[in-house]
Amino acid sequence: MNAVSRQVVIERLERICRQFHLDSLLPQLKAGEEVLRDHGVVDVAVLGQFKAGKSSFLNGLIGKDVLPVNVLPATAVITRIGHGTTEQVLVRHLAGGLEEIALEDLSEFVTEQRNPGNVKAVSIVDVELPALEDFKGTRFVDTPGLGSVFAHNTKVSMDWLPRVGGVLVAVSVNHPLSEQDLNLLVEVFRHTPETAILLTKADLVSEGQLNAVVEFTKQQVLSHTGKDVPILAFSNRPGFESFRAAVQDHLFRRIIRRRAETFEEIVIHKIRFLVGGCRQYLVLALHAAEAAGKAREDLRKVLAREDRDVASVQHEIVLQVRDLESQVRTVAGERFHSYHRQIRSRMNDRLRETEKGWTGNLAKVTETFRDWLHGALEEELAAVSYYGESYLAGFLETAQSSFQRSVRAFQDRLAKEIERALGITFTGAQFHAEIEEPARPDVRVGKTFDTQIDLLWFLIPMILFRPFVLRRFRKQVRWEVEKNLSRLASQWADAVNRSILALARQSTGFMQDELATIHGLVEGAEDRRTDIEKALARLDMLESDVS
Repeated sequence: MNAVSRQVVIERLERICRQFHLDSLLPQLKAGEEVLRDHGVVDVAVLGQFKAGKSSFLNGLIGKDVLPVNVLPATAVITRIGHGTTEQVLVRHLAGGLEEIALEDLSEFVTEQRNPGNVKAVSIVDVELPALEDFKGTRFVDTPGLGSVFAHNTKVSMDWLPRVGGVLVAVSVNHPLSEQDLNLLVEVFRHTPETAILLTKADLVSEGQLNAVVEFTKQQVLSHTGKDVPILAFSNRPGFESFRAAVQDHLFRRIIRRRAETFEEIVIHKIRFLVGGCRQYLVLALHAAEAAGKAREDLRKVLAREDRDVASVQHEIVLQVRDLESQVRTVAGERFHSYHRQIRSRMNDRLRETEKGWTGNLAKVTETFRDWLHGALEEELAAVSYYGESYLAGFLETAQSSFQRSVRAFQDRLAKEIERALGITFTGAQFHAEIEEPARPDVRVGKTFDTQIDLLWFLIPMILFRPFVLRRFRKQVRWEVEKNLSRLASQWADAVNRSILALARQSTGFMQDELATIHGLVEGAEDRRTDIEKALARLDMLESDVS
């Protein structure tokens, strides 16, 4: 099957999806087109929770510290690392521009510290290194950590899945597979047949403990996904070279040495998935067209009942949202205000040292203090703000898990009713919720004095009143710390609550959209029976082309 025919297959699939309004499959079609444009380059993505050791693993593979290893999450910037004859780093901007930077400046574009919220509007960063000559034709993709409250960290990693040809899911040996890791694996298997678990930080346990973790992980994956995947222990520390060699051997055997075959398998895997997705909707429509009048009427009643049930589920979700919003505000207030004493203490210490160099009249000293206070507060609160993720992300996970169960229950119920009415198995589209990004700290320093006393500087001899003025500054520090911690807690609570509400809306919206799609297929089925049969025949031909 050549590249031209593959492109034709994608185009024909897209026409079928648009003809029958199967919009949920369009993102997968776009990803398939992008894979073909890469001309045989195989991307191996390293996925996993934040701080699972992904960047450290890639640095070990490269042989030097290229990717930033940070205490903070990465931004919404995908970083691809591949072979090049010379060292080169290209930053691709969302607006379409291309910028070459020095390798040592990479962190300026791909870390949350240097590029918060991707304010520099970077689309992707490509790193080319001579050191990766053994991996020609393969790109390693460093993705942001999943499970972060930052929208760009989770969303971008998930959005990248349709484009990969191989995946290593990084899991720290001291943090067993979470439910989110297992759900990630299920999603990964939909996009690539080549998946393995990378068990990082293997040096933290004994050999016996490691064997137990490997076996436990293997059984968990098998039980949850039905797949028997390779479990690869890894550590960058001296003395664990055999682990690194085993991972490299796996990559060479399964992907790199058979890159052409792997690329073909990737394309075929993605096309078959798309064909299967199209087929199940069209089969539903065909059975609805062929069904007896009573069966069709029963299905219409089921869909009408589900319409009403979605409204009931929506009400239940609204109640959950309100309860979670209240909890988020309480916890945010408690957590951030617990920093009040230590921040105030640090700032007072810094003030005592800094104020010694302040000279001039009251107006000048006050202006200097305001500038210092703003900068010091911004620095302190920005550092504290990063802890908000660990404090509040649990509420998002609770909401996501709860709403996901509601959607899954809806899909299972709908599938049973469709099977009862038409005698077919139907799973429907996959549900993916996106998390909104919280706002960064907004530090606003108020007036230093309640009155415009600094305008009367010419009446106030600083030699006499300096102790009074400095005491007033210290009181202002206390008030501004408390005020801005309250604002910061409110910002985090607002952002997380917006995300929870967005998850709720996506959940109910997904159910309504799925019902609308099925309504459209069922109601027009009799009149479009010939078109449906022709489309199914085209799908059979397309599947035959990729066999």
